[in-house]
Amino acid sequence: MLRMDDSEDEEKERNLGKPEGTKKGKQRVKMEGEASSLREKMEQMMKAREELTRKTLETKILITEKKKEVKLAQVEAKREEAKRKADLEERMTKMKEAKVWKELMVEEKEHMIMSKKDMDKEQLQWWKDYKEDIAERKRIFRGASSTLRGDTPMSGGGDGSVDDSNGGA
Repeated sequence: MLRMDDSEDEEKERNLGKPEGTKKGKQRVKMEGEASSLREKMEQMMKAREELTRKTLETKILITEKKKEVKLAQVEAKREEAKRKADLEERMTKMKEAKVWKELMVEEKEHMIMSKKDMDKEQLQWWKDYKEDIAERKRIFRGASSTLRGDTPMSGGGDGSVDDSNGGA
């Protein structure tokens, strides 16, 4: 007697040596075609996914490079700004220094052309001491300016001494 609850495995074993029928052959060809089609679609999907991943990575790399360029540009801009500020501060310092030197030179000139006729001994001694201070400052700056090659306003030539045009009375 035939059993009614034959499983698929048992059926395959029973039909192992038999030739395939037309219906089963068509079904097998159809299944192989569908499987092939599914494999091709799967390969296309995998290729599309790989392409998308590659493009995403390329985009990320480009974005990272652009960020680096922007960051470098910002750093360079900050460096340039700091350099400009330092240069401006240096120029301002030099201008202030020149102004101070100009005022000092005016004061020294006024001192040197001061009339000594009406001075008592203390005033005359103060005048001479101040004159020596002026001469000493000029000697110091002449020595410093020879090293710096003329960067100070006091290096205006001459021997650094001050003439007593009033005869030293």
